[in-house]
Amino acid sequence: MTRARSVSLCLLLLGACEPSPSLFGPGLDQQVRVSQGQLIRGGLALDAGGPTVSQVLRPQPEVARGDATVQLDGRLGPRGIALHLQAAGDEDHWQVAPKGFDFTITDELLWDAQLEFSHAIPGDRVDLLLQATDAEGRAGPVDSIDFTILPDVPPSQLLVSLGWNSAVDLDLHVQLPDGTVVGPKNPNSNETVPGTVPEPDAWMQGGVYPHDSNQQCRLDLRNREDVVWVQPPPSGTYRAYVHLFSPCDEAAVDFQVVVHRQDHSDDAAGGTLYEFDSRIHPAPGEVPGLLVLEFEVP
Repeated sequence: MTRARSVSLCLLLLGACEPSPSLFGPGLDQQVRVSQGQLIRGGLALDAGGPTVSQVLRPQPEVARGDATVQLDGRLGPRGIALHLQAAGDEDHWQVAPKGFDFTITDELLWDAQLEFSHAIPGDRVDLLLQATDAEGRAGPVDSIDFTILPDVPPSQLLVSLGWNSAVDLDLHVQLPDGTVVGPKNPNSNETVPGTVPEPDAWMQGGVYPHDSNQQCRLDLRNREDVVWVQPPPSGTYRAYVHLFSPCDEAAVDFQVVVHRQDHSDDAAGGTLYEFDSRIHPAPGEVPGLLVLEFEVP
């Protein structure tokens, strides 16, 4: 790269990164947020003959609600100096500065964006609109890519679900009528007989704990955990416990546990745990955490 090009790149990026007077709020009401992006009031501009978005790389076409680490990369066409993104249906949009020159296509700039998908997305698809602008603010044509929103949980006979509102490591534990506990340390209640080879679908016979959210403060921000029975669960009394494994520097967390049965009868209970609750350790043989809900399965 020549010195002139280095200087022009620095000036370009500095100009693109200065705070916009239209920047406002964290965008928590948006279906899709852009980490390190600027939230701009209003939708994308009309095509005024500006530059194109010449390349979009989308390695993860299927995402879950609450997924906060979805990466998007690409290039801006000649004269493009900023990328604008908007989820179809959102009122406002995001602006992202490019990260540098593409050394194989020297008149185009590279960009990347980390996307965060809201827990409140209503449908099973999100269309993301993309547009480039030049140094005079002229907008180019709008391109779009789509993301498929994965089901929160598979179809189930019984679902016990925990949700919460802070960036903490909260764990769900469900105790079955026979005393078996399903949770982070035992993600399936179905036990294989020693010395035998389990059937391929043996996992479906038990309660399954598919995901440990925010494990050891490695934050995925899903803030949800489930125990799912795809096959009819055993009859009897079940108990749901909530354990604050680590507060991750947060002072408190509000949570709710909901039980969904196939017959559509539901139970729910919630509460608040505080930083000091993470210092309470269970005695040997005890289920970790606070007993939140007790329910019956006929």
